[in-house]
Amino acid sequence: MNRSTSAGGPQGLPSRRTTLLGALATTGLTLALPAPAASAAAPTVSHLLTTTLTRNGRTALTYTGYMNGESFQQDGITTYRGWQYAAFWDESGYVNVSRRKLPTGAWQNVQLTDYRTTSTDSHNTISIGICPADGTLHLAYDMHSSQLRYRRSAAGLLNSPDTASWTRSSFGPNTNGLTGTPLETVTYPQFMATPEGALQLAIRTGLSGAGDEVLFEYSNRTWTRIGTFINGTAGDDNPYLFGIEYDTTGLLHVTWCVRETPNPSTNHDLYYAYSRDRGRTWRNNAGTVVATTGSSPLIADTAGLRVWSIAQNRGLINQESMVVDSAGHVHVLASHLPAGAASTSDFTAAREQAVLVHYRRDKASKAWSQTYTPFLERSSRGDIGVDAQDNLYVVSGDSKTRKLHLQTASRASGWKDWALRWTSSPDYYSDPLLDHPRLRSEGVVSFFTPRYGGSVIEVQDWRATP
Repeated sequence: MNRSTSAGGPQGLPSRRTTLLGALATTGLTLALPAPAASAAAPTVSHLLTTTLTRNGRTALTYTGYMNGESFQQDGITTYRGWQYAAFWDESGYVNVSRRKLPTGAWQNVQLTDYRTTSTDSHNTISIGICPADGTLHLAYDMHSSQLRYRRSAAGLLNSPDTASWTRSSFGPNTNGLTGTPLETVTYPQFMATPEGALQLAIRTGLSGAGDEVLFEYSNRTWTRIGTFINGTAGDDNPYLFGIEYDTTGLLHVTWCVRETPNPSTNHDLYYAYSRDRGRTWRNNAGTVVATTGSSPLIADTAGLRVWSIAQNRGLINQESMVVDSAGHVHVLASHLPAGAASTSDFTAAREQAVLVHYRRDKASKAWSQTYTPFLERSSRGDIGVDAQDNLYVVSGDSKTRKLHLQTASRASGWKDWALRWTSSPDYYSDPLLDHPRLRSEGVVSFFTPRYGGSVIEVQDWRATP
């Protein structure tokens, strides 16, 4: 494949030229730094409520994080029909799934004791999916290049939450397959509901540095394998998704970076594709059909997929986050070395200087832009969300200071006025996770966050004021 060697820049986009910092030659894109002072246009936040989800979370710390709270959980916390749902591992190794009636209801918890993990690997998180068509809640968990663990609830459980029983019997058994055959060597399950109310699952098969992304679909209480949609094994160029999400018009967007080897220093570049037919065929940034799921999947060298060049040895961390706003603009949160910093193959050292960077695709022009922020994370990763007015919110942590940060940017400014709106006490660790549906529907920044040590997990609620 064509490996990125430049310090950074856009790829193959329309001719509109803006150059900043002198370090990047940009064509058809804009590169910007935020103003030093917080803009009055950027939304403010005010604290509403902090609840304790558990005091018995799993405490093992591996790969710089816990098994509760990793950026690639899609989702770790979510809202549906006025109830909020979250899942976590307890210290005994059991999956727990909790719910509460918003805005101030108490958490109701179910401990699923028919399966117990012995893992301490922070890759082995729990992802939640909701199928609106039949009101089922789906859980995928405890896998890192290993066998799938999956279960789902009884049909209708989420459609009548005020009267439905929330007990162990509400959930089916642990299984290792979706279509009748066990799924082996899988990692990173990510659920997304289709516009029709079906549920899809994107999941990696294979190993770090040599894996594919495969798509499954759940409809009429049955899972179907759609097929491989990104091939990362043919060229040993593993895709790591920033996110995969439907927009309001039914387009399915996916962004990712590529890793050449198991070494994270070989992460590079920003790639983008979208689908008009629920993930069956895929188009590049220009709108040309370039891949068919199952028979001819996306590969990193496909023309028009690489939309921003980020070289290896830039401290680019994989799987930060992505969101699509109501106008169809794609927003990617990544973090890597700033333009003026020297490249290094020491990933830990690079992360000490890496800053949060906002990448955006304009739907009309198809042009991508880049905005550096001054916010550091070290080994942590942040989550980016959008409200009903298309303002952006980022909750992130700093693994060195153990502090959380809330940053915002306004649509009115073109998302250039990034402002720090809150910093926590030094009590938190691992990755905070946003409740995306609640932010869109209620304007509440609600997020799942473990305290340092891992046993206490909080859900914090903040009112956003655009």
